Amino acid sequence: MSRPALSVIALAVVLRVALFPFAENKHGDAPMRALIAERMVLDPASAAVPRTYCQFGPLHTTLMRPFIALDRFAPRSSRVLSLLAGLAVFFPFLAFARRLIGLFQRTDAAGHAPASTDRRAALAAFVLAVSPLHLQASTTASSEALYLLLWVLALERLLAALATGHRRWFALAGLCASLAAVTRYDAWIALPLIVGAAGLLGRRIRRAGRPGATVGGLAIFAATAAMFPAIWLLWGALSGGDPLFFAHYIASDHANLAATASARYGAIAGRARQVGVWSLSFVAAMTLPGLFVVSRALGRRWRDLPGEIWIVLVAALGPPALYLGRGLVFQSFEPLARFALVPGALLLPIGVAAISLERARAFRLATLGSAAAFSIAVWLVATVGRERIWAGAESMGALTRLDGEDRALAAHLRAVRPPGAPVMIEPFSYADIGITHAAGIPWTEAVTLIVTRTPRATMRESMLTTGAQFIVGYDRPGGWPERLPDWPRGGGERFGHWIVVDRSAL
Repeated sequence: MSRPALSVIALAVVLRVALFPFAENKHGDAPMRALIAERMVLDPASAAVPRTYCQFGPLHTTLMRPFIALDRFAPRSSRVLSLLAGLAVFFPFLAFARRLIGLFQRTDAAGHAPASTDRRAALAAFVLAVSPLHLQASTTASSEALYLLLWVLALERLLAALATGHRRWFALAGLCASLAAVTRYDAWIALPLIVGAAGLLGRRIRRAGRPGATVGGLAIFAATAAMFPAIWLLWGALSGGDPLFFAHYIASDHANLAATASARYGAIAGRARQVGVWSLSFVAAMTLPGLFVVSRALGRRWRDLPGEIWIVLVAALGPPALYLGRGLVFQSFEPLARFALVPGALLLPIGVAAISLERARAFRLATLGSAAAFSIAVWLVATVGRERIWAGAESMGALTRLDGEDRALAAHLRAVRPPGAPVMIEPFSYADIGITHAAGIPWTEAVTLIVTRTPRATMRESMLTTGAQFIVGYDRPGGWPERLPDWPRGGGERFGHWIVVDRSAL
């Protein structure tokens, strides 16, 4: 491995290991995934029920379980898998970047790449190393770090298979893609597009020289890639219900989020917001210089790109294009920053392929400065001031942490809650999920996650019907302390806006 590549890997390790102790599961469904994995550690039989995994692919939470079992309910244990995947990805990413850069420059980079290709691959890896979104994904319990690792492995082996015609590489690429598909469902959109693009662009793909090698290999890739999704669907059907329960859950969830945004911003501003969120998300994934060089390279060369690069483009941009279309046309999809990480990372080698190596140092400095400035800016937007400009902006930055009052509430509940005591936390902006995880409360003892997210007419009735030992309300207009007539005025422990009522103290 070249010295530039080793330097980039060292930088990636230093940044991720340094941020890891300070990061917390807050955004990107990270706390919910951790709660699911914790439940399966406490009750292994629950892992045999597909609906235990909620709307998430089963692989990520399954692989989290051994780490949680070693250190049950320690918030850091749920994030170790992401850290390992976030570091491991740089090894296949360098190989993937060399292949893509070689194709873009129409040189042979499949074997021992020339020094200039190695340097450009290291440059692409540098952008990924400082990417705010990848730093966040590598230090929280979100699934994107594992998903990116599997996708890079799949596409790198697919490019190798197309170059050599070796069917074992088509099979290995399909296996990695199949694992990616049961990690995140974006792959279910991308995989048919990859196979279709490879079929349509056959004349623009460098053939291996053996008749039928590409067609037969793609058939092997498609069959292997479909293996785990088919098993997942069959498992769901045999378990007594709708095999697509997860898809319906996701569609409903995003439709509700989009409807809320549309009601707040209106039809025109809501659609403009969709474009704005996607644009900022790609900056968070690629940094501003990275996004600029990729856009420029594709704008100049899109007519004569090799077929293999078109396959990567389809794999990267197919899912977000569909999501954006749904958001703009039907306003039924809410964009989330993390959806841009994998597409952005896959496109980075194309941009650096067009950079003059004489400008590499300036590009690295600009990338590092852009990543740092962006993360600081979104943190300020999300946290500074009594009335935040946009609390969700933090989901685009390198470091995510619970709000101070949320962290204090979680620490209190962890200290005073007896084992087995249910807790009912007002689901204000989904903060109850992160607090539940940080407080070490099992999913099955979190009332708003397994029973109801809406209280009864009175606090007493809510406690009796749900068994809640603690009810936690958020002090705001329309919040539980105002809505529930028997809420003890002036009573309970207070942590910022949160008020905790203990049934034993009533």
